[in-house]
This record gives sequence, C-alpha cells and structure tokens, in this order.
Amino acid sequence: MFLNEIFPNKCKICGKDILLNKLICESCEDSLFMPSYIIKRNIKIYFSTVYEEPISKLIKEFKFKNNVHFAKIFAKLIYKTYKYYKIEFENIPELLYIPSTINHLKKRGYNPVRLITKQFSNMTGFDISNNLKVNPAYYKSQVNAKNLLERKIQIRNKFEFIKSNKKTYILIDDVYTSGATIEEAINKIEGNVIPIILCKNVKK
Repeated sequence: MFLNEIFPNKCKICGKDILLNKLICESCEDSLFMPSYIIKRNIKIYFSTVYEEPISKLIKEFKFKNNVHFAKIFAKLIYKTYKYYKIEFENIPELLYIPSTINHLKKRGYNPVRLITKQFSNMTGFDISNNLKVNPAYYKSQVNAKNLLERKIQIRNKFEFIKSNKKTYILIDDVYTSGATIEEAINKIEGNVIPIILCKNVKK
C-alpha cells in the first residue's frame, strides 16, 4: 500500500488506482469477456471477446510495443472461454499456437501467441506442442492482403505439421478476421482440433 502511494499505478483502461502488480482493474478485466462461437466446416471456433476498444488497443501494445505482460490477461480470457463453454475431451489435449514467420520473430523477438499459450498452459496444466510450424519458404504477410480471396490464396501452404501420437489439440490464436489462417492451420493438423481465439474481428 505504501509503494502504491509513492508510485501510483493506474488501470490501462479506466485510469483507476490499482496494485503495482496489475495492469487493469478487475472490473475492466471482467468487462472484456464477451464469449461467442461460430461453426465452420463442422468445427466449432470459440472466441473470448470482440476485437474493438479497449482490448484492440491492449493487443496493439502487446504485439507492437513489447508489453508482454498482457499475455497473462489474454490467457485468462481464453481460460474463461474454455470454462464457460465446458469444453471437454476424450483425451488430454496438447496446446498448439499459430507460429510466427521468421521475419516477425526477428522483428519482435517473440511470438505473442506463444506467450499467451504459455500462460494458458500454466493455468490448465496442458503441455504445449511446437509441431505446427511455418513453412520456411513462406514469407508473405496477411496484413497486405486486399480482400478475403487474396488472404486465402496467399495463406496456402504456410504451415507444416509434424506428426505425433497425440490426437487432440487446442489451437490458440489472438485475432480472427477472415478465418483463412485458422482454416489453413486446421487443414494441416492431424487430429481433433478445438480452436479458441482471443478476439473475433467483426469489422472485416
């Protein structure tokens, strides 16, 4: 309490005074949770919230301003989604995440989605699998795609999957826009895949 008086810490969303080890207050954290799901090709895709203010701003800080501490907050939202929908498995799942391209890894120094997955792993005890990888020949960026068709075309063969004995996976990503990335990843993964995505971008 004494340190909070000397070094006041404010919620990144509402500006309320919070403890030094916090980034946002509990009220704002609760308000971010807006679970939903869609079904595509007989696969249910779960979302923790919607990509809009204020979480869109937090994600940009996380991905482009090296504020890696947001990973725990985002993982908690994914965990809430997992619990909210009472997702069950016949076998204990492993966690897969959308991998970064070599260029993005060099530029950032970390894969944001892997950081979220690591925190989610801590909460569930599920092991992380690194078997979903980016094809070394892939270099394009989905950000530069002009439309949905172009996103789907240029994402082809982006991923490689290393076969394993595991049959069930939770696939984690941060933002779902056209769905091209998730669909391509699911097509490569051999086994039962349940995608849980942090945000659904409704402004396609």
